[in-house]
Amino acid sequence: MNIVYFQPPGIKIEFCEIGMLPETDPKYIWYLNEPCKVLITDVKIIDKKNVTNDKKNRVHRVKV
Repeated sequence: MNIVYFQPPGIKIEFCEIGMLPETDPKYIWYLNEPCKVLITDVKIIDKKNVTNDKKNRVHRVKV
């Protein structure tokens, strides 16, 4: 299982979501904290180096 940061459609450009790429379902990213998934082709993958975790507001921010 690989952790991945991504921007689904409709999210503000300064934020991103966190999910996982399971080996059994390689076409989808499963949200880490929610019981749903999204097609990899529908999202923009963000490099881990460009993401910061805002613990106070409980969000992941993309460095611009």
